Amino acid sequence: MITITKKAAEEISLSTHNPETQGMVIRFAVDQTEEGFQYLMGFDDRHDSDIHLESNGVEYILAYEQKELLEGMVVDFDQIEADQDYSFVFMNPNDPDYTAPEENHAPEKS
Repeated sequence: MITITKKAAEEISLSTHNPETQGMVIRFAVDQTEEGFQYLMGFDDRHDSDIHLESNGVEYILAYEQKELLEGMVVDFDQIEADQDYSFVFMNPNDPDYTAPEENHAPEKS
């Protein structure tokens, strides 16, 4: 469903040590706007209608209604430009604005 790279999994795992996130799971979502896809992630409680999965040791949830929009997405934690800070990067083949990364810049999924 969604692949969370090792770097992203490590960064998410650091956030799970916060007392405010105890017992919560990371949720991924997307808003379709006129400007394109806007990605959302944050800790949330699980609902009965959610899809509950795991990637690289990180449990995550998403709303069933968003399954088709998020299927095959890769979440990484990297620099987009050399002079920028590290941030979460969402590579989603369902996004009309998606461009696959160059082979030598593709994230490591394992």
